[in-house]
Amino acid sequence: MNANLTPVLTGLMFVAAAIALVKVGTALYAGYRQRFTEAARSRLEEAFVFVDPGKLFGLTMLCTAVIPLLLWFLNGGLVLPVLAAVVINVAPRFYLRWKNQRRRLQIVTQLPDVLRMLGSSLRAGTSLQIALDIAIRETPAPLSQELGVVVREQRLGLALEDALDSMAARLKLEEVELVVAAMTIAREVGGNLAETLDQLATTLRAKATMEGKIRSLTSQGKLQGWIVGSLPLFLMLVLSYMQHDAMKPLFHTLIGWLVLVLIGILEMVGFAMIRKIVTIDV
Repeated sequence: MNANLTPVLTGLMFVAAAIALVKVGTALYAGYRQRFTEAARSRLEEAFVFVDPGKLFGLTMLCTAVIPLLLWFLNGGLVLPVLAAVVINVAPRFYLRWKNQRRRLQIVTQLPDVLRMLGSSLRAGTSLQIALDIAIRETPAPLSQELGVVVREQRLGLALEDALDSMAARLKLEEVELVVAAMTIAREVGGNLAETLDQLATTLRAKATMEGKIRSLTSQGKLQGWIVGSLPLFLMLVLSYMQHDAMKPLFHTLIGWLVLVLIGILEMVGFAMIRKIVTIDV
């Protein structure tokens, strides 16, 4: 009797374990999808890119399922498929972060010219509302997009100060916060707003010029960091094709995988140290 019950109990245990794994996997998948879509939606909204985060997540999952499988079929090892899966899931976040940083830099670059334009319009006798409309028409994206949001929020009944505070909270730029504070104080106190905007434009232009010089001086160090960091990976790829038998233990043994993990950690530490050295706040 016990011999007959053993296979049944074993089967029930396997079924229960499979159900538990499916439930855990489903919960992990749902949590990862929610985190991915929320982060992607926030990044996309900041960059004014109108793409459905759900479709982006689906495309990422499709590439994660197909590309590592092809690499495993062509190479036969597990290292490249795992690395490809990690890169595919991390690449959208890094791309959106890079795009947002580039957009923020463009806003900082455009800000002095827009302040000059607003000051000239105010001295000509126009109101701040009309000056903002002129600046939106004459200024290219991305700053015109942010000013357009401010004007639309004001037309919907929000106070100008609150709309400007919303823009400053959305962009999180020191230059924008300074402009918003100066405009708010000038409107509340009743000072010469046109002169204040001109002085701010001069200050921000000098700051942008200094930051541009610093970026040009540190670009060589950043390039050297990329070259030095990518050289071991390039040599590993070349040697894996030229000396396949000698490099095979690196990709097909436990010790080789541990060495690859150590290489990856050292690479990230080196990149972080170089980034810390060449990053200078003005």
